[in-house]
Amino acid sequence: MNIYGIVLASGRSIRMGQPKLLLPWKGRPMLEHVLSKMKGIPFSDVKVVVSSQNPELEKAAAKFAYSIVKNNTPEQGMGHSLSLAIQTLPMPSEAAVIVLGDQPTIAAEDIGRICLAFKQLRAGQAAPPKVIMQMQYRDGRVGHPVLFSHHFFSELRHLSGDKGGKEIIQRNACSRSLCFSDNPYPNDIDTPDDYHQLWKGEENE
Repeated sequence: MNIYGIVLASGRSIRMGQPKLLLPWKGRPMLEHVLSKMKGIPFSDVKVVVSSQNPELEKAAAKFAYSIVKNNTPEQGMGHSLSLAIQTLPMPSEAAVIVLGDQPTIAAEDIGRICLAFKQLRAGQAAPPKVIMQMQYRDGRVGHPVLFSHHFFSELRHLSGDKGGKEIIQRNACSRSLCFSDNPYPNDIDTPDDYHQLWKGEENE
């Protein structure tokens, strides 16, 4: 299979008031927790989208020997960041798995699970299936990781704004499939309170 991982890490951290992905948690920056979860997954490559205005994020990503995609205009939103990553994928590529850099509690097993589900759909077929796969967590919420088969790359390349791939998912509900996880939902860390709750959760474990 020819599946690529994409980590979106070029947000401006406006609500946090400082570069949130560099904030420490369990002895290293939050972004490194997410990047470490991508290791061991059989991706052809992992593309990490970082802001060109924050070289420290690039340094963090470089530790993992992943491909860096620089976003010169992060103010254009998540959709633009995703489009930049998709534009770097070689053809033919079968699918891309999208992960958010501000979800440090995302489980590596769930990233692997969504890849395995695609592999199982792919088995015995002459061409990759047209599918969008999302993870549904134990509380019923649906979120990342999200897998898009290559059929949606053209639409993803033209994304802009801050909605990411949500509108594409909504327009293609008939192609949507869910993977199920027993893990808790990996909350976004957007605000100082979110960051406090992240540490509080660690203390309660």
